[in-house]
Amino acid sequence: MEARRSIPYEPGLDGLRGVSIIGVLLFHACATSGLIGWFRGGNLGVSVFFTLSGFLITTLLTSERADGGRVHLARFWGRRIKRLVPASLTVVTAVVLLSRTSWFDARASDAVAATWSYTNWHVIVSGQARLLQTIVGPLGPTWSLAVEEQFYVLLAVAVALTAMVRRSDLALAVVLGVVTVASVALSNVVSDWSPRLEFGTDVRAAELAVGGLLALAVRHRPSLPARRGIALDVAGTVAAATLVVLFLWADYSPPWLLRGGFVVVACVSATLVAAVLSHGRVHRVLSVPPLVAVGRWSYSLYLVHWPLFLVLSSDRTHLHGVPLVVVKLAAAVALALALHLLIEQPVRRRDIEPRVAVAGWLAGSAAVTVLALLLLG
Repeated sequence: MEARRSIPYEPGLDGLRGVSIIGVLLFHACATSGLIGWFRGGNLGVSVFFTLSGFLITTLLTSERADGGRVHLARFWGRRIKRLVPASLTVVTAVVLLSRTSWFDARASDAVAATWSYTNWHVIVSGQARLLQTIVGPLGPTWSLAVEEQFYVLLAVAVALTAMVRRSDLALAVVLGVVTVASVALSNVVSDWSPRLEFGTDVRAAELAVGGLLALAVRHRPSLPARRGIALDVAGTVAAATLVVLFLWADYSPPWLLRGGFVVVACVSATLVAAVLSHGRVHRVLSVPPLVAVGRWSYSLYLVHWPLFLVLSSDRTHLHGVPLVVVKLAAAVALALALHLLIEQPVRRRDIEPRVAVAGWLAGSAAVTVLALLLLG
């Protein structure tokens, strides 16, 4: 949602972001503090992010297409760069510099993959032998950001191409439907190796596509959530309870999840999004100010939390269990808030021409790449 937003702001969606990042933070904080098994399904917060992102980006692109008759890809990428790149390059640069100390041991290839948004494929290509070094390294969680950004490219192209046909929304719905079915099919045939099924863009695309299909449904019938308010409220309450249960007790990447179960989670997430749009009970709960605030900081929180959790180890802090989790969460919020206020928001508010944003992205990414190769290569 940009300063010049083409869709109304819904605080409940930021609240849903807040719930998602809380799940991820608790999962990682407990796993690195000796509380193995606590919030073991919190990693599914990433799946919620995928579906919510699919919904929002599809809504933005189709709204722009409807207003101007076409999609301005340069303007779209300019907005995405302003939104995502400054904070991510800041964190990658910090990790590269600190990898010259005893704090981190990131390799140059890890930093380059995070910089150019292909960490997920970097993890897959590196294979089992380097799995603990790539995905558990300080930049490992950038795999999910890579999946989203790769999907954004394909989605923007799909919206632009379908704008050329008469029934563009229907054509886009067919594309997203095919992506969903193909993604589930691939997850059952492409590999037996769990990381391939967890991190591949092709097998995770269905979660974003489901969000896109919801966006098209709401766009085609904007009064649909309001007309079905009570039903959506009940469905949203059930979906919220299901998500909490999954966060608390779902095993990490069980076979059912890898073989198509992520689509089930996506449907739960889509139900919650629709319930927020109906402005009922779920909307009110997710719109409470603390959740909304955490949701607004969620991108910075996601970027900083894992490197910080690795630094705040039991050996360094002489803490263990719940006290260590509390310290990690408090430190993550403080550092994320600083990144959000000092880097993310100031750049996002600036009026930057798309070509300038693209040039800045290329120059900044190239500089970080050179730095990583010089210091860690």
